[in-house]
Amino acid sequence: MKTLVLFLITLISLPAWSQAEGDEQARLAQIKQRIESLQQELNQVQGQRDQLLKDLEENEKDISGLHQRIDKIKQDMRSRSDKLHELQQEQQQLQESRRSMQRRVEQEIAAAYRLGRQEQIKLLLNQQDPQNVARHLRYHDYFLQERSRIIDTYLETLTSLKTVSASIERERETLKAEREQLQKRQSKLRVAQQNRKDTLDKLAARLSDGSGELKQLQGDRTRLQKLVDEVGRAIASLVNPSEQKPFARQRGKMQWPVDGRRANAYGQRRANGITWKGVTLRANEGEPVRAIHRGRVVFSDYLRGHGMLVILDHGEEYMSLYAHNQSLTRNIGEWVESGDTIARVGNSGGLSHSGVYFEIRHRGKAQDPTVWCRS
Repeated sequence: MKTLVLFLITLISLPAWSQAEGDEQARLAQIKQRIESLQQELNQVQGQRDQLLKDLEENEKDISGLHQRIDKIKQDMRSRSDKLHELQQEQQQLQESRRSMQRRVEQEIAAAYRLGRQEQIKLLLNQQDPQNVARHLRYHDYFLQERSRIIDTYLETLTSLKTVSASIERERETLKAEREQLQKRQSKLRVAQQNRKDTLDKLAARLSDGSGELKQLQGDRTRLQKLVDEVGRAIASLVNPSEQKPFARQRGKMQWPVDGRRANAYGQRRANGITWKGVTLRANEGEPVRAIHRGRVVFSDYLRGHGMLVILDHGEEYMSLYAHNQSLTRNIGEWVESGDTIARVGNSGGLSHSGVYFEIRHRGKAQDPTVWCRS
């Protein structure tokens, strides 16, 4: 608890900061550092059950990182496949051009051979009128220039074709290496997912009496409330842009973070007597989680009981929370627009199904999301 007390004292005693860009970034860095200290306090291991939860956190962080890496590899592979397709099309066009140019070059060589080396002299001897001689010489020069251009173009086509063929081979080799890397990451992911399942089974055995589950849920709620309160206190001195559309004016107009079935209602009582302070939206794993309004990322990390969690600050002491994600796509301090992807749907935090737990808070207190988001 000493760490948390020191954290609060430090926040209260922070000096006034200039709103210049450099000072803003330094302020964000300090907020991030102090949030990390708070996390260590909240996630402190106190017993065997807590150790299992710590193991679960490590498993789910590994899974999140592997998903992010796999997504990046797949994105690179798609980009390289598109580039390879373009190169293959270019190669096909060059091959057609080469065949066409080759026929013309062969015709030009044959014509030059038939005319022999004394073409200009023969032309001069066969003409009586000086004007005709001059005209025919010009035609002959044009003919030679065109022949030279055809041959040069043909040689350039051959060079381009060779370059493109080499590029295609490089892209194929890179794609092959990325496929192998993807297979390795997917193999590691399967191992991490099995480790997570084993840990969840052990946790379920320890929570089988019901009282353990209630205690865990109460602890999860307390951790989230402390985090929200301290994040709100830490960001109080940050200034939001004046042109930002006020959050309160978007009441009833905002989109839900994912398109999915609501698994519970706000304020609904659970079997253990605890009421829901947000809404769980069922959705397929890996689907994008979208920001409901423009805001700044003030938390993007793992929180016990809520998994991979994102918190956005929307100004005027409004915040939105998105929990149980598979992976996070934004870092603390980043600005996001309404509709931007901030995470991927998952089941972190020990869920047995995939979905997003979503809350809206004002001055730290939960609001009914159905009042703010369009049905």
